Amino acid sequence: MGFWSSVGSCLSSAISCVSSVVSSIGGALASGASSLLKVAGPWLGPIGQIAQVIGIALDVLKPKEHVEELGAKAMESDKSMADFDSTSEYIDYIRNDIKLDTEKFEHATEAEKLARLAIGTCITIKGVEEKKGFDIPMDTWLALGKMGMEKLEGKSKDIDAMIEAFKTGESAKDLNAYVDGKLDAKTELAVGDKLADVYRQLEPEASKEAIEKRVIDAQVGG
Repeated sequence: MGFWSSVGSCLSSAISCVSSVVSSIGGALASGASSLLKVAGPWLGPIGQIAQVIGIALDVLKPKEHVEELGAKAMESDKSMADFDSTSEYIDYIRNDIKLDTEKFEHATEAEKLARLAIGTCITIKGVEEKKGFDIPMDTWLALGKMGMEKLEGKSKDIDAMIEAFKTGESAKDLNAYVDGKLDAKTELAVGDKLADVYRQLEPEASKEAIEKRVIDAQVGG
């Protein structure tokens, strides 16, 4: 109880931290980062890594860029995403025109670290959506974080395949519920079959048993 209470307190402080820089990052990004903290707080680290991996693969980010640094620089900027015609232009501005305050970055509180991670993750997600040409539901990112997709070999390919397969709101919601083991038997079977199709496309040489294991391993709840 004490652990979850402290986590909740830190998330609340991080949301307050995001609100305090709304004039720098803009209302839309502040709202997105706050929602990410509220909905996906415990999985924010993995989701940030997943966004970073696919962001680099799609050239939203450069190979050595990190979402947390992106968020920290956005918090120091005097322009918001609304001042630019595209997310890529906004990221270029942050990348080229804003210098990271290393002293402030290294001595940040836990709440500040969570806030800048949430902001940087949201910016990267927006960049990924811009590259993909469609919005990606929060349930998709949440499910990928719970599944530990950031730990996989060849993870950018796996992440991209999952995003493509579960890009609609209803399918993303079902995937998230599947991972938690909270679907009825019929829907659970349908999502499992869809996952198996994704894994077969990614690993055409894999055995039936290996595919079934990946499907089972995706379900962390229940």
